Amino acid sequence: MPSTVASVFAEAGLEPAGAVRWHTPVPESAEGVYVVALTDEPRSTTAAVQAAPLDRGVLAHLLAVRPELRLDGGRLGVDELVDRLSGFWLPDEVVLYIGLAGTSVRKRVRQYYNTSVGAKRPHAGGWWLKTLTVLDDLWVHWAAAADSHTSERAMLDGFASGVSPESRLVLHDRERLAPFANLRVGSRRIKRHGITPATGIVVSQRGMDEDAGVPASAGDQTIGRSPPIRKQTIRTAPTVDHAPTQPIAAKDFEAGRIRLPSRSKHLLQSERADVEVQLRGRRLRARWDPHTEPHRRSGVLGFGRGKLAGLVEVEEVLDVTAGDGTGVELT
Repeated sequence: MPSTVASVFAEAGLEPAGAVRWHTPVPESAEGVYVVALTDEPRSTTAAVQAAPLDRGVLAHLLAVRPELRLDGGRLGVDELVDRLSGFWLPDEVVLYIGLAGTSVRKRVRQYYNTSVGAKRPHAGGWWLKTLTVLDDLWVHWAAAADSHTSERAMLDGFASGVSPESRLVLHDRERLAPFANLRVGSRRIKRHGITPATGIVVSQRGMDEDAGVPASAGDQTIGRSPPIRKQTIRTAPTVDHAPTQPIAAKDFEAGRIRLPSRSKHLLQSERADVEVQLRGRRLRARWDPHTEPHRRSGVLGFGRGKLAGLVEVEEVLDVTAGDGTGVELT
């Protein structure tokens, strides 16, 4: 049967601690999990919406700033994008996104709020949510959790098991089940949506580059409801507190390695060391080798063979956020 907000949290042995409107700060600084829903009522599904309330203006804007966007490898327009996203809407569900915060729920939700449509960072994992006309009417529910990764997995698995046969029949992907805005299912597999690549470096409404914190042009102006974003190539300055990894090669995935390009190595110490890593909410130890030799440019975080399974995927690029000098967070 369809999930309520409360039943989703219950899958992880939790109860929602409260709910705030979208764009309102969450008063929880601890690690935890959160749910974005159509309702503030944790035990009701009456707010479910039959058809996906997609904002065609936002989708047109996305296509304008991400001209490289493809659907199943081919070019697309707003109509095709509406059809594909609608194929993942669950008409009897009120839960639209389930997320985790490995350090602070308040910080992670704020990052979600502040990520413009089309931007890769700081939180693009649930970017489909930003395409809805009802975005400002959504509610964020949260709970502190000692192990946010395990809690999120249980919540996603519980949600998937409750999807009704009627809803499943209308889905574009009937096997990889998750709330509308979750692009990854509980096993960390990606939904078969065929939309690539929808995120990258853009300029946000705050006038700062989403990747590097570089001021935008003073000539930028607001366009409708969407932030005035535009594609831009920027070199990451060494003072930036987050940067990308290299795409994860198949051989590195098998060996349990993640490489940081030279422009990202400043986020960790300049000598070999064991470091603490928050990898999508899971605490791991890794061996850091900055490879300072002249002929070696990328640094390597070594987790151990098989340790990346279920957490990342081949060819994926992660965001690296600086910690306290002895570790990093990868999202």
